[in-house]
Amino acid sequence: MQNFHNHCKDISGISFQNRLLYSSGIVSHALKEAAMGVFILFYYKQVLGLSGTLTGLAIAISIIWDGISDPMIGAWSDRLRSRIGRRHPLMIAAVIPLAAGFVMLYGPPDTVLSDQGQLFAWLLISILLVRTALTFFMVPYLALGAEITNDYHQRSQLAGMRTIMAWFIGTLASATGLIFLFNEENGLDGRFVIDNYHFFGWINGFLVILFSVICIAGTWQYIPKLSSGAANASGNMLRDLFSTFRNKNFRYMVILDMGLGGIGGITATLLMVTYTYFWQLDATQTSILFAGPIIVAILLVAIFSGFLNRLFEKQQLLRLTCALTTINLLWLTPLKLFDLLPDNSAVVFALIYVNWAVHVTMTILRVIAVQSLLADIVDEQELATGKRQEGVIFAAAFFSAKFISGFGYLIAGPFLDLIGLQAGARPGEVSSTVLWGLGLIMGPGLAIIMLLPLWMSFKVKMSHASQLEVRQALSQRQQAGDSSNNATP
Repeated sequence: MQNFHNHCKDISGISFQNRLLYSSGIVSHALKEAAMGVFILFYYKQVLGLSGTLTGLAIAISIIWDGISDPMIGAWSDRLRSRIGRRHPLMIAAVIPLAAGFVMLYGPPDTVLSDQGQLFAWLLISILLVRTALTFFMVPYLALGAEITNDYHQRSQLAGMRTIMAWFIGTLASATGLIFLFNEENGLDGRFVIDNYHFFGWINGFLVILFSVICIAGTWQYIPKLSSGAANASGNMLRDLFSTFRNKNFRYMVILDMGLGGIGGITATLLMVTYTYFWQLDATQTSILFAGPIIVAILLVAIFSGFLNRLFEKQQLLRLTCALTTINLLWLTPLKLFDLLPDNSAVVFALIYVNWAVHVTMTILRVIAVQSLLADIVDEQELATGKRQEGVIFAAAFFSAKFISGFGYLIAGPFLDLIGLQAGARPGEVSSTVLWGLGLIMGPGLAIIMLLPLWMSFKVKMSHASQLEVRQALSQRQQAGDSSNNATP
């Protein structure tokens, strides 16, 4: 077995440039989030005419498959042996299929547009390709981030830069697309023009290749310094998967992620629809909301995250962000539903802006805390089992979130049909049933679901002191092993 601990010490001081090169790998994930959160359901339902039920079903199936495949790829990555390490072979294999998947997703051929079954099949196949290829890239990519440093605070820094870049790129893709491709031109709303989506798909494919290559090249230097995982691999992949759930903190994190996954699925499905029909915003206003609050949130996190990480333990930040998110979900949409907002549209827009900025700020801080805590759980798991299981830990954690997220899409898609939102409907033309349905689910409904992550956040028991104890125990075990090996003739 390679000396993992000594190697981590060699690379624990990660420069800003190297953090940036590593973080560039998150771009593909950010583009997928922009697709799922902004464009795809709106595109397939409102523009191409696929029913909300079938659109939501295709997305839900893909997410459930994504959740199932994540732990398998994580276990495979942990056990993989090659001359270029455990992580990079899978990342390299994913790049071209992932780019092709984006092109297909945004560019269904004319021959399938007139048939609901064929259009559903095209959406399902395209999104399965995107998610499967992204799993091959993201699972080893996240595991690599947990491997290259064992420092408590530097793990937060690495997770912070990665998360900030994900939100920034996702925001940039959504906002620039809405402004330059999907804006109104000559009286025609660009959000309803099919060719705009085709071009956007090719842009996404190009960006996937560009930033994936930058990440792979930028992290190549770590390959000789990381554990090969050879001695850690057991003979049973399923045993590796299920052994992670013996860790109590990990189980709480999984349940927490389940709640967040459900909220994420519903929000991603309905946010664009809510802006368009509930708040009756045009493409420019929507692009501002997809960009402005998120940029504010990114700046706030970038400026204050270091201070917050020194002031609070990670689990304390987790509790704080869950509590504030729940409170923030309860006030704005009910004011609109009961006609308690002022008539001034500029004031209403400002309130929406502030509400979403708070939501995104709490989300980013929570993601940083969750991913950094998962990296610490890897150490706990190594102490308990003697195995480094970065891939399994991250993949198994995200399995639950994605699985429940799939049900979020499965609920939200038919929900649009249930409340009577018709394909091609323009803002201001929908019924009060649509308005009340969107307002209730996107406010109080999400707040109720948020109670589960809030509860779990208070059950997680991890601290800087406990992480240091784990690292010290691992170091002592390593030193004892080295002494034993040296004493053997």
